[in-house]
Amino acid sequence: MNLEHVAISIISVDEIVNFYQNILGMKHLRDFILNKNLAFDIFGINTDIPVYLLNKGNVTIEIFVVGQASCEKVNHICFSMKDREMIYQKALEKKYECIKIERDSSDLIFIKDKSGNIFEIKEK
Repeated sequence: MNLEHVAISIISVDEIVNFYQNILGMKHLRDFILNKNLAFDIFGINTDIPVYLLNKGNVTIEIFVVGQASCEKVNHICFSMKDREMIYQKALEKKYECIKIERDSSDLIFIKDKSGNIFEIKEK
């Protein structure tokens, strides 16, 4: 299992430069918009969300700019592992909340533990 990224949320896009780049020295890799349909299916947020991918060394952070009302809803940890379908099936059998979204490019799998922590699972 590898740690792919940790996803956190922020209130203001200004923090990308002010804190993450200027203070932590992280490099902006890319940004994209998580469309409101996916944002709703995964996190229950019905709006488009700007997302920034930043990196320094072996640390990658995916930052969602969500505003104050939704700040905790997108936080998650992303792992890559072999045979993620087996992990998904185990979680379903044990009655963990699982989200699987089929897409043309690749499907998305998210699993919540009993405390509400969210894990994205990618195939290694």
